[in-house]
Amino acid sequence: MAHVKPIIRAEIDPLQPVPEICAIISAVLPYHPDREEAILRGVSEAIDRRLNELKGDEQKDAKPIRESGRGK
Repeated sequence: MAHVKPIIRAEIDPLQPVPEICAIISAVLPYHPDREEAILRGVSEAIDRRLNELKGDEQKDAKPIRESGRGK
């Protein structure tokens, strides 16, 4: 008996990440019409987490503010 399953194979141009990632999201969503909002929210949360990680990295790289030696 045939084993049929939908598979999306994608080749992306890493030099154009935003439109390529958007195209993949658009290709996946039709397979889950009743869960489209949940999927998009999940992707949004993953993006927010990564943005917060990047902010944390920026703060680590920042030079510390020198404190006054007064009062010690």
